[in-house]
Amino acid sequence: MSLLQGKQQASEPFQQRSYLKVSRGQQGLLLERVHPEDGGEYRCRVDFLGSPTRNSRLLLDVMVPPRSMTITSDLDPGREVKVVAGPYTEAAEVTLTCQVRGGNPRPKVTWWHEWSLLDDTSEVNTTQVVKNILTLPPLTRADLNKTLTCQATNSDLIIPMSATVRLDMRYPPRSVKLLEESSEGVTLSEGRSRPVVCEAEGSRPPANLTWLSNGRPIPRVLLDIEEEVEGEVSRSILHFNPRASDDGATLSCRGFSPGLPEFILEDSVQLSVFYKPRVEIDLEHDSEDLEEGDDVMLECLLNANPPATSVEWELNGIPLESNPALGVSVSRTTLHLRNITRASSGVYTCAATNEEGTTVSGPLQVDVKFLPTCAEDQHTSYGVGTMEEILVSCHVDSYPVPIDFRWAMNTSSGLRDVPLALSSSSGRSSVVRYTPLTQQDFGELLCWAVNGVGSQKEACVFRVEPAAKPEAVSSCVAERNASMPSSYVVLSCLPGWDGGLNQSFVLEVRQEAKEELLEDFRDAPEPQFFVRGLLKDVHYLLTVRAENARGPSPPVTVSYCVQSESQATTLLVSHARNTLLVLMPFVVLLMGVLLVLTVYVGVGVLRASRERRRRCKKEGLYYTTAVKAAPDCHDAHAIVCGNNDYDKEELMKLPVESITPKAAHECQDYLLNNYGNLTGSLETDLLLKEKLASLACLPPLPSSDSIGRCPTPSSICTTSSKSSGRSQSSSKSVTSSLRSSCTNNSSVTVALNPEYLAKRTAAETLYALVANLPQESAV
Repeated sequence: MSLLQGKQQASEPFQQRSYLKVSRGQQGLLLERVHPEDGGEYRCRVDFLGSPTRNSRLLLDVMVPPRSMTITSDLDPGREVKVVAGPYTEAAEVTLTCQVRGGNPRPKVTWWHEWSLLDDTSEVNTTQVVKNILTLPPLTRADLNKTLTCQATNSDLIIPMSATVRLDMRYPPRSVKLLEESSEGVTLSEGRSRPVVCEAEGSRPPANLTWLSNGRPIPRVLLDIEEEVEGEVSRSILHFNPRASDDGATLSCRGFSPGLPEFILEDSVQLSVFYKPRVEIDLEHDSEDLEEGDDVMLECLLNANPPATSVEWELNGIPLESNPALGVSVSRTTLHLRNITRASSGVYTCAATNEEGTTVSGPLQVDVKFLPTCAEDQHTSYGVGTMEEILVSCHVDSYPVPIDFRWAMNTSSGLRDVPLALSSSSGRSSVVRYTPLTQQDFGELLCWAVNGVGSQKEACVFRVEPAAKPEAVSSCVAERNASMPSSYVVLSCLPGWDGGLNQSFVLEVRQEAKEELLEDFRDAPEPQFFVRGLLKDVHYLLTVRAENARGPSPPVTVSYCVQSESQATTLLVSHARNTLLVLMPFVVLLMGVLLVLTVYVGVGVLRASRERRRRCKKEGLYYTTAVKAAPDCHDAHAIVCGNNDYDKEELMKLPVESITPKAAHECQDYLLNNYGNLTGSLETDLLLKEKLASLACLPPLPSSDSIGRCPTPSSICTTSSKSSGRSQSSSKSVTSSLRSSCTNNSSVTVALNPEYLAKRTAAETLYALVANLPQESAV
């Protein structure tokens, strides 16, 4: 039988993976999937039929490769290092352990860096574990990303087992610096932001940068920062907005690598911050205890960079300078006030200036206490009759406010106190009710006040005299300047003694050639008047007198004649008696002439008067208020009365009214003669107002706004003295009502008739305007 046809039989461990190959060239035992336990001595026996049996022995060694490899680090011995070892710090000593399990024969474990052998000493822990511990010299920055390979091999028949790890490192920055031109200091201006750059180089990972002031971290919320990173370079840009408190501070930039806070580098710079002066006033005394006669020193406390170049003191906004006569001494930051008075009271400030600007201190109120003294500009003369009660007011200047007042009467019989029940006090004023019972009760009322400083030294004196008529005005001047029309004039006088009662003033306007009263104005608060509409080459008599409850004063008359437009006119008459003395010779001569002509003129006047009354009654108009006489019944004029809030120069600044020739020709004469009536009508009759306005018959008159001082709008007031019959009665009622309405105003505006011509034409024109108005009443 052929060997190829022989039957094969294998023991249990080799079944299914071993068989005998007898083909030519490939005879032998074939083992598949060799196991470690397959190693050992193998015997091959061949039996022959005719020959002796032949045995052959073979020793089989089975090589087993390592089963696993583990690398650990001394940073964390219990954790396997797979790819990256670290991170390690600079100069650290690194220990890596490579541990190999399994392998037959035992593997050899070695450490390599690239192609360089680092360590080939293996250590056997157990029969199944072989390891190699690699210890590196202190690391440098050059060891970053260094690769280390552990290799295990136990036969040349198999590929060695290996594992590679990469070293990771963490190290602090090499430098941290502020990129400033000067390392000694940085100059900034308060409120002006500028960038400050800090740069850290050579840190892994990139350094963290923080900002500090005087060694204390600046809160993040107060910082405006931009950050940049380029490789191992970190950059922080601080937009610094300095404050005055930062002057002299040390600004620092600190850098460190994350995870290495103990390795810190920083750079610092000294700050010099320019700012406006910080100013406040210090008073060495208690401001509540200052009294007249004390000495006071005020100090201006300054804090400025650069230093202040000038310091100024002010009292109530007025600059103060050294004045030894007034006890004021200024020496830059100190203000000495010697022997202070009540005038030293007020608001004090000091202002300091440097290159950055000027700062004014907060106000310091200084109140100097002083004894009460009599207030100025109070009424000191009272006129009263016996058995009449008057109220006398006493006003004092005092700080603090008076706590008590005392009244006494100094009469011919001596000084006696006024009972307290007759007086009342409030603040700095006291009012007493006084009634003289006999002539001996007239004299001087005395008033004293008492405050926290003491009693008033000199009493306030109020003369109580029997009431009398007022004294005449004086220093009357009628004048105009070259810029005013020739038909304008300003009349101003100085008031005399008021007789102890409230007085008002009257102005009467007459033509010197006539006796009739053209216009008069009453109840003016001051003897100041503005007259317009005067004719050229006509002499006027302007008479002023004062009136009170006891009667009128002597009159003072000014003679005035209109000159040319280009000339300013001034006429001064100090008193009426002067005028009478000048005119006395002429008066004596005229008396004889007038006596002869009286008979002839009287007859003519009576006839003309009857005819005028008849015509005025016939030509009466319908109004909603009382009416004055028709335009040709008498000459009418107008006056402005001023008050003491403005002087004659301001009166002379009143604007020239623009009156069209047409309007003046058609209705101005009648309109001015009846301004009082028309004003009343205009307030209640809109139809009449609209018709007059459409014809431009109402030229604008000077008002309180044009004067600029009077507190209420101007009113229109005219009066008449030459009316007859029923017209005269109506005119008086109109005059009375107008005066009562004008008395409440501080400025009253009327105008003299600029032309005394074409009265009939003007009247007929105005009659046509109102012909269709409702006839509520007829005169």
